[in-house]
Amino acid sequence: MLKKVLIIVAVIILVFVGYLAYSGFFASVNITEGDVGPYKFVGKEYVGDYRFSGEHQDSIYKDLTARGLELTEGFGIYRDNPDEVATENLRSMVGRVLPEKYNDRIPELEREGYIIQDMGKTKSVIVAFPFRNSLSILASVLKVYPKLNVYFTEKGYEDVPSLEIYTEDEIIISMEIIKE
Repeated sequence: MLKKVLIIVAVIILVFVGYLAYSGFFASVNITEGDVGPYKFVGKEYVGDYRFSGEHQDSIYKDLTARGLELTEGFGIYRDNPDEVATENLRSMVGRVLPEKYNDRIPELEREGYIIQDMGKTKSVIVAFPFRNSLSILASVLKVYPKLNVYFTEKGYEDVPSLEIYTEDEIIISMEIIKE
């Protein structure tokens, strides 16, 4: 009986560890520098806990899809460092990357309260992280941002907002390079 219990516990632990690995908790963090963009974003500004940005993105995605826009990539621009700004005051903009083919829809989207923001090509620090499920986002926050903070300090780069682009299988985290 004890042997069966131990086998069951071992299987549960292996499944749990496997799920964490699949979600990215054991993925390596490779920091590179390169060009990011250009992008055109359609989204909305929010103030509050970054943990709820996914809900806002989902709401925007559903609304834009109902309007007939096929948008495959999501984004989040996180303007404040949560270690320095109170949770209720954190500023972000979330939404979808807007392909050029929808430029004629911009006036309609703006009338509906959406913000359209262009981002040119920028020299940035970049990390590509696996995106398998919502737990991947937590893994990226816990693994990537501490390393980016060290990297920025070592290089003497200014603390800048972070951009996260969510593709089908990756979270691309980038921060523009500005020397102090």
